Formats: sequence, structure tokens, C-alpha cells
Amino acid sequence: MSRRVHLNQKFFDLPILRGLGRSIHARRIASQARSQSTATRFFRNLRQLEALQGPLAELADGRAPLRILVAGCSFGCEAYSLAGFLAVRFPQLQWTIDAFDISREAVAIAQRAVFGGKHGLADGFASDVQTYAERMFERRGEEWAIVADIRQRVRVSHGDLLAEDFVADGAHDIVFAQNFLVHMDDKTAAQAFARIVATVKAGGALFVGGMNLDSKAELIKRHRLIPVDWQLEAIHDSDDMRRSAWPWDYWTLEPIDRSRADFTTRYSTIFRIPDGA
Repeated sequence: MSRRVHLNQKFFDLPILRGLGRSIHARRIASQARSQSTATRFFRNLRQLEALQGPLAELADGRAPLRILVAGCSFGCEAYSLAGFLAVRFPQLQWTIDAFDISREAVAIAQRAVFGGKHGLADGFASDVQTYAERMFERRGEEWAIVADIRQRVRVSHGDLLAEDFVADGAHDIVFAQNFLVHMDDKTAAQAFARIVATVKAGGALFVGGMNLDSKAELIKRHRLIPVDWQLEAIHDSDDMRRSAWPWDYWTLEPIDRSRADFTTRYSTIFRIPDGA
């Protein structure tokens, strides 16, 4: 955790200031215009991926090929990070990743699969992700390219989650829909969320961080999703891109509040689709 994030959270986590932070954030949500962002980076939250070795281990047991969808993939950093993780931790597993984004520019970068400081590699890799980075990257001049065997298993395309022709076929074992719903108003986010849920198989898993927490909690209940109560605080605290600026922008992430009755639903970022859904 960076010093800036630590101090920001420590300040607004004081009981006397917690309410002030929420009040400021609520005003930002009400007043700031929404705009989509392609800001991203590699291995943004390794703790989330480690759930595949924990509570989601049954999904990666190798009994069947794993189909994964990454919605709103931006430059492909999350999709390729996941691919690198799978290649290292599950070398015998058969898997494919489909990824899409509404930005044609971002899709072109993801398809090229060559990265530098502008597109997810502005900072060096922390020690806990070095093994994955070494597996998935090869040097190409001043840039880094995704190695061929990983690139071939990640299919990136242009797509609009809200388009009339979007197909939500419930065919994916795992779906990632992170850090773009927060840039939608509540009504649009609810429509997008319903389509996302419909892409996941019964019994599958949905990763959904980067969303208005009040809206998320309501939608989780509406769709009867099951929160995965695992490493909630560690995963939450790893999202320093959003936490560092709270409460000053609508897209930021509040300090975790252990006193909330809806603690698990609010702060979980991993959910299961009920069997028979």
C-alpha cells in the first residue's frame, strides 16, 4: 500500500471523519458527470485471482475447459494478467478468455498485445507478480509483448454491452466486469449488470469490482447472487487506484467499514451464480 493511500484511508477511517468522507463522496456522485475511462494496469488485484486456488478451486479443477469473459477489457491488462496467472498456477488447465471493450482504440492496443508506459506498464511489477510477468512478457525493444502461447488464448474484440445485438448466452464459467460500471449512472449500470449476470453459467463466478457500492449491494440482492466471503479486506485494500483519491471523485472507493450490516455483500467483489439460476 502506498504511503498516500495509507494516510488517506487512515484520515477518513477515523470515526469522527467517516461521515464527512461519505458526505463529500455522495455530493461528488450527485454532481460529477460520468465518463468512461480506459485507465488500467497489469495485476491490479492479484488477491482476486488467488480465489481460483481457494473458494473457486472447483471451477479450475480441469474436468472441463474453462471459458472466461472479460467485459470492458480496456487495453487488455486484466485479461492478460489473468492469462499469466492461469499459465503459471494451472499449467495443465484448458482455458480460453474472450474479452471486449467499447473503445476501438483500446481494443486495437489489446489485440496488438505490445505494451509500454502509456498502456498499463507505467510502474514496475511488485515482487509478488514477478513470476507471472516473466511468464507472459517478452522484451521487444523498449516495450514488452505478450508471449505467443498466451496471446493466442486471449481473444479480444470490439463490443458494446448495451447494444441491441449483444448476446448474453450464459456460456461462461467466470466473468470479469470491473471498473467500468462505476462510470455509468445507476439506471444504465443496472441494465449492464443484468446483461453481465446473464453471461455467466449457473454455478459460475462473477468478479465485479469498481462499481457504486450502494447500487452494487442492491443489484446483488435483486439477482440473488451469492457473495464469496473470502479475503474481503485484503482485496478491498489492494484497489489503491480507486482508494487513494476517496472521497474526492465519484469513482473512488471508500475505506472499509466493518460495522455495516451488509458488510459481505457490500465489500465482496466475487459472487457465485446460484445453481439452477
